[in-house]
Amino acid sequence: MVEHEAAVEEVEEDCLADDGPSLRKLADHVLIKICQYLEPFDVLSFGRTCHRLHKLTSSQFLWTSLALSWCRGVWNYLPHEADDGPEDPKQWLFHLLRLCRDRRPPKIERVSFENGETWLRLWNDKFACKVSMLAWAYEAINNKKSPFVLQCIWVDDIALFKRLCRRIHFNVSELTLDSNTASQLATLGKARSYDLRGQKHPHIDARNYISCKPPSSATWCEDLFPQGPEGSICPLLVCPSTDGYALESSGVDGLIMCASYVLERHLARACLRGQVTIRKMAARMKEACRCLYDAFVPHKRMAEEKWPNCPVAHAIVSMSEEGLPDLASWQPCLEPLGLQWREVMSQCAALLKEHGTLDAIVDMTRIRWRRSLLSDIEAVVGHSGKTFASRINLTDCDVIGGDNPHQDMAAAAFVSPSGALVTWQLLGQGYY
Repeated sequence: MVEHEAAVEEVEEDCLADDGPSLRKLADHVLIKICQYLEPFDVLSFGRTCHRLHKLTSSQFLWTSLALSWCRGVWNYLPHEADDGPEDPKQWLFHLLRLCRDRRPPKIERVSFENGETWLRLWNDKFACKVSMLAWAYEAINNKKSPFVLQCIWVDDIALFKRLCRRIHFNVSELTLDSNTASQLATLGKARSYDLRGQKHPHIDARNYISCKPPSSATWCEDLFPQGPEGSICPLLVCPSTDGYALESSGVDGLIMCASYVLERHLARACLRGQVTIRKMAARMKEACRCLYDAFVPHKRMAEEKWPNCPVAHAIVSMSEEGLPDLASWQPCLEPLGLQWREVMSQCAALLKEHGTLDAIVDMTRIRWRRSLLSDIEAVVGHSGKTFASRINLTDCDVIGGDNPHQDMAAAAFVSPSGALVTWQLLGQGYY
């Protein structure tokens, strides 16, 4: 998506140029193709450059294509309000983007320290929408509830702050903070409000919540956003796949995601032909995924007993080759789509063979949205390899290196001289 921003700037410059090659000379179908590789925000900017492009970027086919690209892999986790959007693809996508923007209104917009330094939250609709799409990509984790777990919000929030009147030096081997600074940082991380031992220990010093993870590094992108099963360019502190993809941590959710890719490929063709609206596609995707879940869950224990390692992946292959487990109860949901359940499982098996594991398939969408945030992050924190950034834990949660197993919020700030990236994960720890 970094390339998309550069592309739209180049497009606008070429279109407005008085001499030399101009995009006005390109055929309509070529311009439409260019727009299909841009983000919705950039297509709007592109359409403002001249009357012809404004008319061209009003194409229903184009906005259908943009909506399909934007929602790829996330259809099953879009909010229910998306089903009530307009039939027109452009207006439906705008409706979804408004839902993205308003998903979690910011609660902390400014952090003011006694020494005069201020952190001001930068509010950017494009960044907010991407964070919401990333959050919905992790929705399956949030839904894994049990009576012993509090509410889990894997992507509670991700924010960018600009540092004004810098006074605090975070780029030190041993960070020493006064009580006010520690208190402000702990408040930013929501450390006290999510400390489950709070009623028994109400007078904990705020400095106990804050810790520095030295050393800071000019290659902070590699240190803070590691490669591997966690996913590349990951702005999260804890990842569900840290033990490796082969463990199949996604389980039935992996099956749902795998089938979702197959179903969306089929329905996307109908949308582009004008046979189905984007709004109806979103509703049908959710209904088909819900029915698949209901059809497979009764066979889950049998699959686990038959295939102790990666049972759902083995079940997909078995269903495609032998028709077992039998998902005939799913077929009525597929009839309106013109699909057979074994045909869908065959395509799921092919997808599984291509990517190796279900967890890798599940992480494709998450990787895509994690990567999409990088250009905005670098614009505030600085470019990796050129700017030093330090990681400051804002809570004492044990899963991010603290000593408190009853801290429900894992939050950290990645701080450079120019700004800070702050992430919050509500982990859903057990009651205390």
